Amino acid sequence: MTANTEAQQPHVAVPPPGRTSAYTERLSTWIPPDIGQRLRHVAVMRRQRLNHVLAEILDLALPTSAELADQVKGHATDEH
Repeated sequence: MTANTEAQQPHVAVPPPGRTSAYTERLSTWIPPDIGQRLRHVAVMRRQRLNHVLAEILDLALPTSAELADQVKGHATDEH
């Protein structure tokens, strides 16, 4: 079996149900084995792809763009 190369991977994927935007970023990182196992279990139980589960979890955990903008403004104000 051949490994997927960047050229073989599409740069934009079909969005998961309930989402209106397509994926445009490809991130690669290492996560602890126990977290990876839990993510895979959730994906299997929900019958969703792992990247959809991960995107949903990150979306819930991370601040919104507006909240991030406010935080950046707050840091800029604190420095002056």
